[in-house]
Amino acid sequence: MKILAAQIVIMSAFILAWQFLVPENAVPYFSHPDAVARKLVDLLRGREIYRDIWVTFVEIALGYLLGAVVGLSLGFILGRSAILSDILQPFIMGLYSVPKIALAPLFIVWLGLGLSSKVAVVFLSSFFLIFFNTYSGLQTINEELVRLARIMGASWPQTVVRIILPAAADKIFIGLKTAVPYAVIGAVIGEYIGSSEGLGYFILYASQTYDTPALFSGIIILVAIVFIANSILSAFEGRIIRWRSSQQGQTVQI
Repeated sequence: MKILAAQIVIMSAFILAWQFLVPENAVPYFSHPDAVARKLVDLLRGREIYRDIWVTFVEIALGYLLGAVVGLSLGFILGRSAILSDILQPFIMGLYSVPKIALAPLFIVWLGLGLSSKVAVVFLSSFFLIFFNTYSGLQTINEELVRLARIMGASWPQTVVRIILPAAADKIFIGLKTAVPYAVIGAVIGEYIGSSEGLGYFILYASQTYDTPALFSGIIILVAIVFIANSILSAFEGRIIRWRSSQQGQTVQI
């Protein structure tokens, strides 16, 4: 409750400062919270914005799921194979160093202006964070526990489910949650470069027409998508890593 109260105070202070400290000559560029709120309500009452929300959501969902599947799989394989890690790591680092915004036009040339190019940008934006966190989590596993489980007769699938994945789960979920905002950024970048629908296109159009309340409304919707997605992942993490909460609640007595 104290944390929630502090968050409310910070948000309230920010909104009040925005409302009363922005001079009148700067309102066309910064707007006011009340104008943004009215615009957001008007957009949500209408129907057109939901088409843009749906388009961006599909791009994010497909690209993020592909990035998660490939990132988790490749991170697990390289994390358990030193030889493959040494072979492929330079190539992965080289691709990771390329700015994603520089690759977005290439995806549009290769895949067109439709859904595929946006999904590819989202995939690339989310893949690396999931991969590197999964790879890092696999690297920190205590190999003595793995060998002990095998000696005690555990099969390889049992060892993966009972030993390896629980040990790396913290970092895996950090990668999954950190990748969500980057997936949203990837979708917006793809829509900026070439699209006629989606929240990225909506924000770009609002900026070109100097409709600041609409621009901020689009940003708020994107933030809400990130918040909802991270809340779902946090709830899922709490169900998967049940042992962590029980460990945190224990006290050491001497």
